[in-house]
Amino acid sequence: MKQSPSRREFLTLGAGAALYSLAGCAATGAGKRSAVQGRVRHVGVGAGGMGAADLKALAAHPEVDIVGLADVDRGRLDAALKLYPGARGYSDWREMFRELDGGFDSVSVSTPDHMHAPISQAAMARSKHIYCQKPLTRTVAEARGLRQAAERAGVVTQMGIQNHSASPYQSALKLFSQGHTGPIHEVHVWTDRPAGWWPQGVERPEGSDPIPADLDWDLWLGVAPERPYLKGQYHPFAWRGWLDFGTGAQGDMACHLMDPAIWFLELGSPSSLRSDGPRPGSDTYPDWSRVHYEFPANRHTTRGPLQLTWHDGGRQAPRQLLDDLGAGEVAKNACLFVGTEGALLANPYGPPKLFPEERFAEVAIPQVAGANHWFQFIDACLGKASCSASFEYAAQLTEVALLGNVALSFPHETLRWDARGLRFPSHPEAEALLHPSYRPGWELG
Repeated sequence: MKQSPSRREFLTLGAGAALYSLAGCAATGAGKRSAVQGRVRHVGVGAGGMGAADLKALAAHPEVDIVGLADVDRGRLDAALKLYPGARGYSDWREMFRELDGGFDSVSVSTPDHMHAPISQAAMARSKHIYCQKPLTRTVAEARGLRQAAERAGVVTQMGIQNHSASPYQSALKLFSQGHTGPIHEVHVWTDRPAGWWPQGVERPEGSDPIPADLDWDLWLGVAPERPYLKGQYHPFAWRGWLDFGTGAQGDMACHLMDPAIWFLELGSPSSLRSDGPRPGSDTYPDWSRVHYEFPANRHTTRGPLQLTWHDGGRQAPRQLLDDLGAGEVAKNACLFVGTEGALLANPYGPPKLFPEERFAEVAIPQVAGANHWFQFIDACLGKASCSASFEYAAQLTEVALLGNVALSFPHETLRWDARGLRFPSHPEAEALLHPSYRPGWELG
């Protein structure tokens, strides 16, 4: 039985090597894996909710066979097996990996956030191609570790940010590249989550409920600390706001909404960040947050550091700024680039807009056809394409998003960030929040 490494071991081994040790796998390079020959044999971990959506999208590819499904909820698993009668069903994904090892090529990971890294890492250790839902991991060190593991394994990887490939962002990218806004000096990103979606800013309820006969609660907890089952509090959807399982509003939506900023502006890692919102509670993320990032200037920005601000809980860019741009009512989930000549609003659910509108009234909004994000992954497994959100990019995007969650615990303090060293020189006490804590004795591999 393998226990989680200490923080010292993480820093000594490096996050990637530590993740390999957690699953009992040697951290050795496997080289570039050759493309799948013939049909792609796919297994899914997580068969309900987003897992069901991912399986449906992947199975629609004409060269895919669903051969295995794992879900800790027997009701969800049985429903999925009716849709994919050629698949074998399992409660425990580890058992599926062992029994089907030579009989599958790729894996989709559509579980609560706390299990993304262990499952993805174990699959890559078996040289399987990975489609993992966003955010890539629950912690920054896990994201760094998965990126390193993917490089070693040489497998095809894709994070489930389908908006990255869809038409609205592709059109926004083309519009941005036309240079209408001038150099960018400020970015605001906002979401309406979590209000009305899942609970945050609450304390852990007392008591317990009987565990349903069709739910393996211990497997659902996985690497997380033990706690009593409570009906409707965690499984199947309300887990997102809990520190042990999810990543809150920023973890849920920043990989969608910060994506254009990190992507279009080629931002890399921030130099510092600061939270102006409330601290997390003992068990959940706060019900709203605002996190300010500074990024080094580059060819897309003005000379000073780029200011990027994340807003959630229904908060948006400052009303005065929106009024100055003549923006009026804006989408509830969006990314706003503010430049020297104007502003661009990228919205994953609609066409991009330029502000002030009267200044850009004659500019035609590009119509760019999007790509099928799931088919792109399968085509890459077959050697016919490349993935637009591979772990090389997805891990960096996830790191930036999850750094905001670390900042929440140090409100109104500027945290300087050393990305290469995976540390906060100004706040070493914050570094413990970068690393995962796995349940002692819970075997991952």
